[in-house]
Amino acid sequence: MITAVPVSGTDTNLQAALSAAGLPMDDVEDTGRSFFRIERDGQRIGFGGFELYGEDALLRSVVVPEDRRGTGAGRLVTETLLGEISSAGGKRVYLLTTTAASFFKHLGFDHIGRTAAPAAILATRQASSICTSAALLWRAI
Repeated sequence: MITAVPVSGTDTNLQAALSAAGLPMDDVEDTGRSFFRIERDGQRIGFGGFELYGEDALLRSVVVPEDRRGTGAGRLVTETLLGEISSAGGKRVYLLTTTAASFFKHLGFDHIGRTAAPAAILATRQASSICTSAALLWRAI
């Protein structure tokens, strides 16, 4: 059974996982972010979160421990987070990445130009200052 356990941005395990993966942490403690520890049968398989702006969501901080990569854990984490976004009212999902483009493409995300994203997504700290212009913008299909 897959479960999404809400955690705060101050969760030391979340922060350690993000740090180990080299993912940005500058804004994880800001308000307006929802983070989750994703578990399979009670065992942690990863973390992730989102920011919701009306019906538009920014998927972020998707991370699985290195020893679980290539096992399908990333897919489970992402699918679980997409379900959480939908439950929260999100209808369109975007993400920025510099390192996992092929992973998200494999999951069916579509690369789009930054100008195609809604203004609220472009105004996030992730899009406006944390993720460099080299980060590609993707949209869930």
